Amino acid sequence: MKVAFGTVIYKQAREYFDDLMYCVFHQTDSEFDVLIVNDNYSKDELKNLNMDADVFVDLEPRHVSIAQTRIEMIRAAKEAGYDLLVVSDADDTFALNRIEEYKKAYQLDKSYAFYYNELVTEDGKVVLENLPDRVDSARAISQSNFIGMSIAAINLNMIDDAFIDTLSEGDCPVFDWYFYTRLLMDIGPGKLVKNAATIYRIHDNNQVGTTHDVQQELSVKLTHYSNLAKRYPYFKHLYDDLKVLDINKIDTSVSHNGYWWSNIIMEDSYEI
Repeated sequence: MKVAFGTVIYKQAREYFDDLMYCVFHQTDSEFDVLIVNDNYSKDELKNLNMDADVFVDLEPRHVSIAQTRIEMIRAAKEAGYDLLVVSDADDTFALNRIEEYKKAYQLDKSYAFYYNELVTEDGKVVLENLPDRVDSARAISQSNFIGMSIAAINLNMIDDAFIDTLSEGDCPVFDWYFYTRLLMDIGPGKLVKNAATIYRIHDNNQVGTTHDVQQELSVKLTHYSNLAKRYPYFKHLYDDLKVLDINKIDTSVSHNGYWWSNIIMEDSYEI
């Protein structure tokens, strides 16, 4: 099997880069390649990074969106012939056995479109509680989300170029949510990989989906549902219901397992 670790690097996460690379190059299983996509470092700035990549994609001259950097990472991994792409955001780190555990999970059952792992803080606190062992339906992440690029791996043999080409339809700040929803709707289920935690750095950008800013969540979800409604009636239904929802009645004290975008939860009996 051919495995790659992939990440998108950007200047705003420079202070975390060395920690990420230490984590990557001290994995218990070293039989994998490193795929790095450059978002906005200049050529001179790249020279100052302790970077060693088997595949390097430089998008800085193109000035693409955040979503497009992720799409081009997936595209590059697919074109290079990798079976499995294990991903992390550039401001996170992860367990030193993460690659090993993902390879075991993939070899055990290759029928999953993606695999995902636990998310913890630097002091070991669980961020996303009660993760299911398996996800079969997009309904599981339709109104809140627990799957992001930084805690997952993609089975590249389950997707093709045509699918990748359509992902630009979800070019928005919550592309990760869009992407894994598309996988669940069109490709296949996801599987939890245990003992492979991603370590979540607490800062403003990383907390954006777990705040109690209901107005922001409303805006994000309307965009998210609008993008998905182009393909799926189920999300048109959610979009229409959300538009008429009175968010002033939302109780933000209700806990939803720490999942992202989980303050607004509507009644949902629609058949997917």
